[in-house]
Amino acid sequence: MPREYGHDEIVTDIDKALIDIINEVLNDLHQNKNLRNDIIFLSKIEQLKNLLKDKRYELIRRINRSPAEGVKERPDIELFGGYIVIEVKTKDNELKGGEEQLKNYISKYYRDVAKLGIVTTGLKWVIYNWDGKDLRYAGTYIGNENKYNMGSIYDSIIKSDVHKTLHNLVKNVLIQSDAYRLTPNPDNIFKAFYPIIAYVNELTELITKEGITEKALYKSYKEILLRIYSGIKDDELTRLFATHTLLQMIVNIVLTGAFERLESTIAEPLKACDGELLDIDITVPHLMWWRDASNNIKSVMREACEDAFGRALLFNWKSPVVEDVFSHLYEDFINRDLRYKIGEYYTPWWLIEFMIHHLKTRFNTDFKNKIVLDPACGSGRFLVRAFYEKVNKDGENPEKAYYSIIGLDILPLAVAIARAELMIAYNKVKGEKPPGAPLIFWGDFLSNVIRLETELISELKYIIDMLTSIVWSIDELNNLSKHELIMFLTRLESRLADIFKKISRNSAYIKETKNEIDSIKPIDLINKAVKIVIMKMVEDSKLINEISKLIQMYGNEIWAIPIVSYIFIKFLGRIKPEIVLTNPPWLKLSELPDSEWGDQVSSYVRKNIVNPFKNEIMRIGKAGYGGDLSLVFLDVILSILEPKGFVGIVLPAEQSYSPNPHGVGKLLTYAILKKYNCEGDAIFIRGDPFKHGGITSVLILRRG
Repeated sequence: MPREYGHDEIVTDIDKALIDIINEVLNDLHQNKNLRNDIIFLSKIEQLKNLLKDKRYELIRRINRSPAEGVKERPDIELFGGYIVIEVKTKDNELKGGEEQLKNYISKYYRDVAKLGIVTTGLKWVIYNWDGKDLRYAGTYIGNENKYNMGSIYDSIIKSDVHKTLHNLVKNVLIQSDAYRLTPNPDNIFKAFYPIIAYVNELTELITKEGITEKALYKSYKEILLRIYSGIKDDELTRLFATHTLLQMIVNIVLTGAFERLESTIAEPLKACDGELLDIDITVPHLMWWRDASNNIKSVMREACEDAFGRALLFNWKSPVVEDVFSHLYEDFINRDLRYKIGEYYTPWWLIEFMIHHLKTRFNTDFKNKIVLDPACGSGRFLVRAFYEKVNKDGENPEKAYYSIIGLDILPLAVAIARAELMIAYNKVKGEKPPGAPLIFWGDFLSNVIRLETELISELKYIIDMLTSIVWSIDELNNLSKHELIMFLTRLESRLADIFKKISRNSAYIKETKNEIDSIKPIDLINKAVKIVIMKMVEDSKLINEISKLIQMYGNEIWAIPIVSYIFIKFLGRIKPEIVLTNPPWLKLSELPDSEWGDQVSSYVRKNIVNPFKNEIMRIGKAGYGGDLSLVFLDVILSILEPKGFVGIVLPAEQSYSPNPHGVGKLLTYAILKKYNCEGDAIFIRGDPFKHGGITSVLILRRG
């Protein structure tokens, strides 16, 4: 009868043996003559050897602790991000049950990455191959029973044939699989990072348990979602908040990898998780709330970060990152019904390409030297496609094209993903990092016209109001063209981001800033305007004190995006894009939320669209009930569009074109097009491109 051990004892000794075996394998591979030409792989082997030398084992293998409460969701040990998955049992009669657990774990989290599954007591090892759908039995191996009974599981493994078996299995996985050679495309990003979803349940519980739902950043996030999607329940909202937080971390890590900065963060993975080494902010503060949270929450996020960082090391970041890299991951991280409830539909690439092609051919135009806006940009697909259109087809300089692509979205995660995607697209074209932050902002496109701004934490609102008043007081802005005004915004964001980061590290930095700014000689009117804003800011002691308090209170310094976003929305009427491409939120006006925001939208429709056409268009009074929120976006788009500018917009078919001739929603559309003297085409899209059951149409327009 073999000696019995506790579960944790077995896991500890197995882990020790596995670390030594991995080290042996790496030494073998490093000296393997057949691999000498595989420079990328050999560099990864060297990296792994260094991690072992520095005892950074958690970046190569994970021991998944059992949660304090609830059901165990992951295997005891995973190697190389889940390429090898191990479940530990204490008795032989538990091995069959362990096989079922293993199958469930792999099916749920590792189905696209796992190669081997193992169930073991430390003495008995049952090996399975994973074929993508099921476990296939490969053999059973027994360790040294004498050593096992004498008290050393480690020796039982190392001094037996199990040692050789595990050595060969690990070696074969590293040589024959794509581990540490993954190219950063959407499918691989999904399969490598999907297991991070296992942290959602625990993080959701902690958010509720530790009162995060009563904190200012969470309340602001909640207000954002409930503006349009009032049907979302509190528990769904909390889970979405946790999921978006983890996804934001992955976006930061992937972008850090894309710009080959991961190597410099191995000692401190959190710097990759919070985007500290990107030099360009992409994160809106709502999703960095955990930096100022309790130790329990920080512990979970630190563990999730190290887990995600280890998965990032599986990639060859010297390979170009493919655009739209996050869509697959996002779609699988978030329940389909919940995504649809909050209106998150990815516009298919074929539909985007069709709209651009039709717009260009219908009106015999191109995108070169034109400002392109998407006021509901989501993950940035329209923006990325417009960038490629400008550069690859219309011959525009990449930097100039980059700074004439503008996006806006109310969801913080969407802003981060869209920024990351456009930066990746620029890198793909130029082979280098973008020159600065992309012009993708956070906020509600309708806020100007409904006179209801996005809810902000009180400490930030004062800062924004003061900086906005400073900006509007600068005479130099009146001399800037709309393209120069855009550059003013991106340079202002860059400067503010730099100052906030330095203040967060040294509260006395502001004294140095005055001298530093004063010594700068502006090279153009744009820099002169930025310099004036910054000088007025640093001279206002109350404003600086509020900025310092904000940074200290919330534990992060990423406030430049919401500040400049607020200013951007106020500037929209002056920027006047030549092209707008968008798929705005769809919501029947009769189903607007019972809130101040819903009331203001209804009032806008009545005053600006229905009432002016009451005597001209019969039955339009009923259109306010049969219309859609997407038409409010259309009306505001046309109001800020450059005269003779172009619009490509996705709408519910009943609002513009459908086989059914009835529908008062079309009257609202007709009034809007008449109001701006538009010409163009309404195109009925067959099938269900968004897989949500709605019938789709597209308007391709030129404003009068």
